[in-house]
Amino acid sequence: MTAMDYAAIGTMVVAALVSAVTFGMIANYLFDHRLADRGDTDVLGIYRKYRRHIRQATGQDSPLFWVHAVAAGVFILGGMIYFVARFVFKWTF
Repeated sequence: MTAMDYAAIGTMVVAALVSAVTFGMIANYLFDHRLADRGDTDVLGIYRKYRRHIRQATGQDSPLFWVHAVAAGVFILGGMIYFVARFVFKWTF
C-alpha cells in the first residue's frame, strides 16, 4: 500500500464516522421529540422532518445537518476519486 492508499482510507474512515455520528444525533433528536418512529426506514423523510422542524423552531438550518451532509459527501467523493485514481488510471503516489 502506498501513501495515497493510507490517506484515502483514513479520510474515508473519518468521514464515515462523522457522518454516522451526526446522523445518529439527528435521529435521536427526532425520536426524543416524537417526530419519527424508531422503525422508520425512510431516510430522506427523516432528513426532511429534521430540517422542517429545526427551521420552524429556529428560523435557520441546523449546523449539525450541514456537518452530516459534508461528511457524507466527502466519504462518497473521496471513495470515487480514490477508485478512479488508483484502479482506473493506475496512479500510485
